[in-house]
Amino acid sequence: MDHLVQLLQGVKLDLGEVDSWGWKVGGCQTFTVNSAYVQLRRDRVGEIFPVYSMLWRCNALPSALYTAWRVMENKIATRVSLVRRGVVVENSFCCLCGKEE
Repeated sequence: MDHLVQLLQGVKLDLGEVDSWGWKVGGCQTFTVNSAYVQLRRDRVGEIFPVYSMLWRCNALPSALYTAWRVMENKIATRVSLVRRGVVVENSFCCLCGKEE
């Protein structure tokens, strides 16, 4: 995020020019979700983990890929994770067995 702020601080606007959109990340001029994802991951952890590249290249349903990505990022809304995020739930035990968190 700091990198984005630094990039935007260097932008100079000319009042007489027509405004246009441009994407200048990774040498491509066309925005893709993948190029944005790669850039965000690079800023966040300093390198791209090969497992993420392998995941997005899998021949699977997008919903399955998204769920796998959420598991890898520890973003699945389990009761324990909801409690950790401040969401009020009845209890943090498993809804299947009721014995473990």
